[in-house]
Amino acid sequence: MSEDIYERLAAALDALPHGFARTPSGVELRLIKMAFTPEEVWLAGQLTRFPETAAEIAGRVGRDVAEVTATLESLIPRRLVRLDSPGMAAPGLTPQAEGEKRYRLGPFLVGWYEANMRLLDKEFAELFEQFVIEGGGERIFSPRPGVLGVVPVRGSLKPELIASMEPHLDIDAHFKRHERFLVIPCVCKREQELEHGHSCQLPMKRCGFVGLPPQTPLGETVLGPEDASKLLDELAQMGHVHLAFYGFTMGAETPQFVGTCNCCGCCCGVLRGITHLGLAEAPQRSNYRAVVNPDECIACGLCIDRCPVDAIANDQDDKALVERPKCIGCGVCVIGCASEAIEMVPVSAEEWFHVPSGMMEWEEMRLRNLAAGK
Repeated sequence: MSEDIYERLAAALDALPHGFARTPSGVELRLIKMAFTPEEVWLAGQLTRFPETAAEIAGRVGRDVAEVTATLESLIPRRLVRLDSPGMAAPGLTPQAEGEKRYRLGPFLVGWYEANMRLLDKEFAELFEQFVIEGGGERIFSPRPGVLGVVPVRGSLKPELIASMEPHLDIDAHFKRHERFLVIPCVCKREQELEHGHSCQLPMKRCGFVGLPPQTPLGETVLGPEDASKLLDELAQMGHVHLAFYGFTMGAETPQFVGTCNCCGCCCGVLRGITHLGLAEAPQRSNYRAVVNPDECIACGLCIDRCPVDAIANDQDDKALVERPKCIGCGVCVIGCASEAIEMVPVSAEEWFHVPSGMMEWEEMRLRNLAAGK
């Protein structure tokens, strides 16, 4: 098959709202070649974000339905193909589809990058880092809405604010909905270890927390609600930021908290978009910002150390001061403040981010913002 099949798939991926930047070196094509066979690339390059049945796809491309179906199904676990279903399902699991299956092209991130990073080696990690530096990071992370959204950690919001929060921020409700939770190793931390031979000292098993069927056996990566909730709190106390999946991307029909990456500023690819690439936007910020009461601040500096995006510094009196434009509203500083001098304050009505009702609305919002240069 000709080189054109890789160009075609790269262009199709970049046409998705998530984005897949074309780079000067063409490193994005090398990522595709490492992850998929030529036959898989050829078929995926025929897909768009609009779902079709296998028969419709086969008829359009002139291939046997059974052959097309087999290839499509094989690409779902590796996330290059998605099913048109209420959500993506937990990592490594196939989502449930009602009626005849309909398939669409899946994005690079969050999508087939994570699936392949768990399977491939140092070369894939190095190629990804090159892709990010050459413009891939800006193309994926900067447009609004962000591919992942910040959820304030438990204990960082006042009780009166919790009552008015959007459903996708209700962490406690999530742990009441399920009896089993999938908790998996951090793909960003794995990438750092593959590329540099080491990573930070924070835990490896820290991502997912996605609800599983109650009959799922408990194990190393499957926890009960008490253990999962306890681990999530421990990670927050260590300084991890909840970069959560919008409900409609992970198996829920409406926006709700359905799981989260627990991210540190040293490993997380999204947070490093701010700290290493200098992007103004990377994760979708929460609707709250941290504010320090200087009268209560004891100038211990702990909040400065905990902030994952370097948004807190000392003022002229050595008291902590939040640089509001940098704050992502994670609340990590709030729960770590010994003097309780920091609180989370809602943003203005003009700044308020209204969570889309589903994946299609999220994509349409992003496409409009891209067209407007936002």
